[in-house]
Amino acid sequence: MTNPESLRLRRRRQEGQASVEFALVLPVLLLITVAACQVAVTFNCFLVVTAASREGARRGAETNDPAAARKAAVASSSALPGDRPRIEVGFPEGRARGAPVRVTVTYRMPLLLPGLDRLLGRPVFSRSTVMSLERGD
Repeated sequence: MTNPESLRLRRRRQEGQASVEFALVLPVLLLITVAACQVAVTFNCFLVVTAASREGARRGAETNDPAAARKAAVASSSALPGDRPRIEVGFPEGRARGAPVRVTVTYRMPLLLPGLDRLLGRPVFSRSTVMSLERGD
């Protein structure tokens, strides 16, 4: 038969073992959590950049005005974290009715962990949308 003192000692050892195991597993769990959040933020930024280029091209096709197209793309990309995206509006074949308008949105996404961009680099998304002008000059 075991005495109460040895039971207490055994229980303390088990609690210490559980603490050590938790300390070893915690960094791995945190890394997995941060990686999952980074993937979600990256996908969201990609969708916002795509929508911003589409919205800018749509407004440019409707109005034949590069300032209005740029303003629409900026408004649509306001949910992006960090720096503002670079927006280019072009009319490669002129501004006659039916000619294409191209809006390109380029965005450098910040990473969730500071300093990690020095090791990995910041992801860059660039999306272009081309639509035909509905009204000409």
